[in-house]
Amino acid sequence: MWLTGRSVALIAAAVVSLLLAAIAGIPALLYVTGLCAGLVAVAVVLALLARPRLDLTRTVMPAIVEPDEVVEVEIRVGVRSGVPVVAGHWRDRLPSTVLGEATGTVPVTDGPYATVGYEVRGRRRGSHELGPFSVVVGDAFGLVQRSLSTGDRDRFIVLPRRSPLDVRVGPAGATDGATRLHPTSGLGQDDVIARPYLPGDALKRWHWKATAHHGEPMVRQEESELRPSVLVVLDADPRVHDQAGFEWSVSAAASVVAHYGTRGFDVDLATGTQSVSLESGHGLQDALVVLALAEPDSTPLVIPARERTTFVLTGSLDTTTAARLLDAVPSRDTIAFVARGTTEGGRDILAAAGWHVVARDAGDGLEQAWLAATGVTSS
Repeated sequence: MWLTGRSVALIAAAVVSLLLAAIAGIPALLYVTGLCAGLVAVAVVLALLARPRLDLTRTVMPAIVEPDEVVEVEIRVGVRSGVPVVAGHWRDRLPSTVLGEATGTVPVTDGPYATVGYEVRGRRRGSHELGPFSVVVGDAFGLVQRSLSTGDRDRFIVLPRRSPLDVRVGPAGATDGATRLHPTSGLGQDDVIARPYLPGDALKRWHWKATAHHGEPMVRQEESELRPSVLVVLDADPRVHDQAGFEWSVSAAASVVAHYGTRGFDVDLATGTQSVSLESGHGLQDALVVLALAEPDSTPLVIPARERTTFVLTGSLDTTTAARLLDAVPSRDTIAFVARGTTEGGRDILAAAGWHVVARDAGDGLEQAWLAATGVTSS
C-alpha cells in the first residue's frame, strides 16, 4: 500500500497551513490542516479495512499454435472488497519468449467484473507461461493505492517450425509386413483404391482421374497393399548437441513427421523415454507437441523393435555415442542426420552398420539434407 501524489499534496498543504497558522496567527488555517490530514487518515484507515481480493479467469485461445501465430488472451477480472475500491492499471507478466503488450486500464463497468484482453505471439517453440496478473486498486479519491496479484498462470504451446519437403525426392520408406491398409473408398474406375503418390511408386501405377480430382499425384493401390511405415528418432542426448544443433534436429524431426504423417504413413516418433505413434497420420498434433516440449535429455532411448525406414536426428557423434545409437535403434534401414563435427570414427561405425550418414550444419536448411538422402532406402 502506498500514498498517491494527491495524498502527498494534501499532507504538504496540511503542514504549510499549520506553519502559517502558528507564524501568522491565523487560527482558521488549522481547519485546513485538519481537513487535509483527516482526508488522508480516513483513506488509509479505509484501505486497511477494505482487505480487497482479486478474482481472475484467464482464457487463452488457441492453446496450441504455429510459430508466430496470434494468441488471444481474455481476462475476466473482479475485485471483492469490504469497502468500495476502484481498479486502475493492470499488467499480466509475459516471458521474454513472446511478443506482445499485456498492460492497460481496467474499464469501468456496472457489474462486479470487467473484461480485458491482449494478443501475443510465440517467438520460439515450447510452452510459454502467462502470469501472474496484477492490478492497482485504490479509493474513489485516489489517495491510497495498493497492488493486488494472483498466482494463477496459464500456458500456450508453440509447435516447432517445419520445412516443406518435396514429395518427389527423399527416401522411399519401408513397409511393415504386419500392417495392412484399411479399406478406403476408391476414386477411380472399377473400384480401384487411390492413395497419394509416395517416392518410389512406378509411373504405370498413376491414377490420372484421381490425380485430377485431388490436384496432387495419386496412384492405384490394392487393398492388400502394405501401409508404409517410418520411424523418426530425435536423439536428445546433451553430449552430442549444442543449442543451435538441437533446435535444428527438433525442427527437422517435426518436418519429417509432418511430411510422412500427412501422406498417410504410419509414423512412430521416439525421443528419450517418450514415443508417439501416428496411424495413417492420425495424431500428428500430439507428436508435434512432444517435439515442441523436447529438451536435451540423457535418458536412454526406448524404441519399439520393428524393422522399417528410420530417420535419426542427432548431433556431433564420437565412437561412444555412435555405438550407443546403434544399440538403441533396431532398424538397419536408417538415415542419420549428424552434425559436421561428428568424428570419422563415429561415421565409420554407422556406415559399417549400413546406415546412410548425412552431415549438416546448424545453419543449413533441411531441404539440402533431404536432397542428400534421396533414394538411399528401399521401398
